[in-house]
Parts: sequence; structure tokens; C-alpha cells
Amino acid sequence: MVTYIIARQLGGKPVITVGGEELGRLDDVIIDEQSGRFISIVVEPLANVAHGANYPKDKDGNLLIPYDSVNAVGKVIVVK
Repeated sequence: MVTYIIARQLGGKPVITVGGEELGRLDDVIIDEQSGRFISIVVEPLANVAHGANYPKDKDGNLLIPYDSVNAVGKVIVVK
């Protein structure tokens, strides 16, 4: 059985690393309008997140994590 997740359902989900460190909460997704493919996820970081320094940030301080770094999506979003 295939399960489809609507992008709206992803908002607010915790984002963690494969090592279990919580980075923050999913705030938005960036999608290529031409192809419909996910480009990156925008994560509102928790205060004092050490691992988040490995990712670029937008002007608001949110983490911009490339979608190819996403390992799993379920109750949480797991990234490399």
C-alpha cells in the first residue's frame, strides 16, 4: 500500500539527524515549480542546535536542508 503525505501535513514535524539530535521543526518546503520536485526543507531551528551549523541559513536564521539529505519522513523527518 502506498501512503501519500501532503506537504501541508508535514508542517511542524520535528526534524532530527540520523544520530538522533533534534534540529527543530519543519517550517516550509522549497519546490521547483517547473518539475514539482522538492529542492530543500526549511527548518526553524531549536535554540543552541550544534549540528545545524552544517547547513546554510536563510535571512531569518532558518536551516535550509537539501531534500537529498532527507532519509525518512514519518512522525519525524530524519536527515543526514
